[in-house]
Amino acid sequence: MKHSLRATLLLPLALTGSMLIAQDDPDGKRPPEKGQAEQNSQRASVGKIVKSSDSKYVLVDVAGTTYQLDDQTTAKKFVGKIVKVSGTVDEGNHTIHVTDIMPAVEQAR
Repeated sequence: MKHSLRATLLLPLALTGSMLIAQDDPDGKRPPEKGQAEQNSQRASVGKIVKSSDSKYVLVDVAGTTYQLDDQTTAKKFVGKIVKVSGTVDEGNHTIHVTDIMPAVEQAR
C-alpha cells in the first residue's frame, strides 16, 4: 500500500515536470510576442510617394495613412507616382523599413 501511494503522489508531479520541460522551447522557434507581431509585419503597401512638410519622402496609402520611409534615396525616384513598397511595417510609429519600391501595376479595365 505504501508503494502504490508513493507512485500515486509522484506520477502527477513527474507529468507536470515533463509538461514544463516541453514548454521551454529549446529550439527558439516560439512565435513572436503578441505586441511584437502586431507592431511589425512584412508586407507590401500600395500608395503614392509624396514629399512631406518636413521634406521627407513618405508613402500615403489608399486609406490615407502616411508612412515614413527609411530609404529616402529610392523613394525620391518615385515622387508623385503610385508605387508598391515592400518591407517591414512598424505600425507603432508608421514607418516602413523598405526592402523594395516599384511602380504599381495598373489592373486591366
